[in-house]
Amino acid sequence: MITKKTFVQGIKKGIKVIVELSKYIIPSVFAIKVLEHSGLLERISAFMAPYMSYIGLPGEGALILLFGQVSMYGAIGAMIPLGLTAKQITICCSMISICHAIILETAIVTKGGANGFLNAGIRFLAAVATGVVLNTIIPGV
Repeated sequence: MITKKTFVQGIKKGIKVIVELSKYIIPSVFAIKVLEHSGLLERISAFMAPYMSYIGLPGEGALILLFGQVSMYGAIGAMIPLGLTAKQITICCSMISICHAIILETAIVTKGGANGFLNAGIRFLAAVATGVVLNTIIPGV
């Protein structure tokens, strides 16, 4: 049963989550807007478009995948101003879930005694393969 106390606790926790996520999402959206207004986003997009087309993403998708190496929430925030389709969001999120924070996690894996570069390479290739497969099997633009 939902009581007034439970409801208030839920609201408080929800506000905490919003504040926490805002720390990542707002700077990401800001960065995308700065790149957009400076003209750099268009240049990066044009350069990356041929490569990103294999995984069904626009050239700007490269920035989202790059942001995913720093912060998964930042990558999600970067998707907002780009107006991606549901298919493109699915591809981005799937790739980022496989290959995120690669520099930090490679250091951790190496410290644990495993081959960090092999681990990073496998994760990168798995993410790209996932992007190609999803682009092929998901209908839509």
